[in-house]
Amino acid sequence: MISTNKTYQFIIFIFQFTSILFGQKTAEVFENDQDNNYHYRETYRFDSVPDIGNYTISISNVEGEIFVKGHSGSGAELMILRNIKSITEKKAKQLVDYNKIQVFHIEDDNLIQVKSEKTTQYQKDIETRFEWNIPMYINLDLETAGGDIDVRDIRGESMLKTSGGDMILSNMMGRIEIQTFGGNVDISHIDGLIRVHTSGGNIEIVNSEGQFNASTSGGDLGFLHLNGNIDAQTTGGSITLENIEGESVNCRTSGGDIHAEIITADLKGETSGGNIDLKQITGHVDVSTLGGNIETNQVVGSLKCHTSGGEIQGIGIIGAVNASTVAGDIEMLLGYDSGISGYNISLETKNGDIFIQVPIGLPVNVDVEIYGNVDATDLNSDISINVQSSNFQVTGTGKILGGTIPLWLRATDGTVTIKQE
Repeated sequence: MISTNKTYQFIIFIFQFTSILFGQKTAEVFENDQDNNYHYRETYRFDSVPDIGNYTISISNVEGEIFVKGHSGSGAELMILRNIKSITEKKAKQLVDYNKIQVFHIEDDNLIQVKSEKTTQYQKDIETRFEWNIPMYINLDLETAGGDIDVRDIRGESMLKTSGGDMILSNMMGRIEIQTFGGNVDISHIDGLIRVHTSGGNIEIVNSEGQFNASTSGGDLGFLHLNGNIDAQTTGGSITLENIEGESVNCRTSGGDIHAEIITADLKGETSGGNIDLKQITGHVDVSTLGGNIETNQVVGSLKCHTSGGEIQGIGIIGAVNASTVAGDIEMLLGYDSGISGYNISLETKNGDIFIQVPIGLPVNVDVEIYGNVDATDLNSDISINVQSSNFQVTGTGKILGGTIPLWLRATDGTVTIKQE
């Protein structure tokens, strides 16, 4: 009786094991092309895979391109395409056998797993391409040692990694983590939490909504037409932000410019070696550069900016302003909105001129000091102020309309001009 039970259990085990390994392949084609090119195709079908988000597609320990397309409804299909260069068909088939791909359907774990039979290594004579047509609501765990990854129309958690290719993602929802060590990343029409890193390429995210975390060690970052918060960093490129709506945008670059236009969010930006250009920003702005100019146009909220080696220009700035430069001029044309509180204007240059235009009706309290080899003619004001001059210093004080808004101006070896308009 015991022997019969063991035999029965063994038969069940063999049946399950065989089903897992060999139950999916539906076609196998080997074709001869010209110029010693051969094409091999395997097709697998998985009719029982549902469209409810409880399944995972896993690819690991492979080298090749991965293309994924989602569809509504159950059922999945995988085609593995191999392009082989060989002087004979026999050797071509041997290359396929040596670089065999294993496909497992583990139904108990809701998992389809694809991996190489041997340790992945570069093969110049064989190229592989994985083409998936799968249910839209599904999870992805894809990794290739050398090739592009293209994913479209997927709803679920996606973990994507390539060591030597580009990534293209579109029309996806869910938590998405992306990593590539040698390529560009293009993302569009995404809704979810996105984390993306590339060690040697550009990142562009457009027409999407969610939380965006992006970093690159050697390229540019671009964010266009997004709704959500952004945290971005690059050590070797520029950052472009256009048409962004959210709560916060944080960006850092060690070697490029920052350009932001039509932003509704609090914006913080830092660059060690570039210019900063801001247009139509609604929110609190805090930017700095160690080696470039800062230009701002139409900021509503507040502006804090610093440069160690450039000029500062502001046009149509409404709200509190704190601007400073170690070596450069400051030009600030202010606007006014009585609905904004916390006005406080502070401008300082260690080596340059200050020009400020104050709207008529802005109740400022003027406090000016100029240091260096200067005299009273270096301070010019449309606002009536008391000017005093002594050795190496000129001061000016005065107020209009009660002077409820501090206007604090400091310059060294330069001039200060206050205009009203």
